[in-house]
Amino acid sequence: MKRLLIAALVVFGVGALLLVGNAARTSASLGQQTPKESKEQPKKVKLGSDSLDDKWGEVTFYHENHTIKNYTPDGKTTGTCVECHHTDQPKDKLTPPLVTSERNVVLSGDVLKDAAAAPVKGCRSCHLQAGDDSKPLPVIKKNDKDLKLDNEVAYHTNCFECHDAALKSRPDLAAKISGSDPKGCVKCHTAK
Repeated sequence: MKRLLIAALVVFGVGALLLVGNAARTSASLGQQTPKESKEQPKKVKLGSDSLDDKWGEVTFYHENHTIKNYTPDGKTTGTCVECHHTDQPKDKLTPPLVTSERNVVLSGDVLKDAAAAPVKGCRSCHLQAGDDSKPLPVIKKNDKDLKLDNEVAYHTNCFECHDAALKSRPDLAAKISGSDPKGCVKCHTAK
């Protein structure tokens, strides 16, 4: 009986250690996900870590590189915040299909230095995960299909438009971005 009790305690202890270790790894990886809102610019964030897709996993988006290096399609300038954070500009600056404006000034690093400035919202504040119908999402027409602008569609739309424009403007990038994959998916995504 004593051996059975000791064996049960050992099994329980090992199980508890595995559970705690897994929880620590999970929370560490979630720590890089896009924050709900922040006034601090992240160096990198994980996009799609909870993707419902069976083939593709998460993408590490190097946020800082896209804001301080010449990552615009022409390769000569840095991008602006509102290229992705489109709600962070005055309503009169929006172009269709964008309709939501939450700032009276165009977002910049200097704007965020003001203590009274509102933090920047993460993508999922508005672009929910596919299947989450807790609030209505805008719909865009793409290839004659109506697509809800969930987080995956929003990420892909922004990433593809910019990367496609960069490839068109600078064909030398094809080997760096795409390799043998026409859309360059494997360059960003980790396979599941």
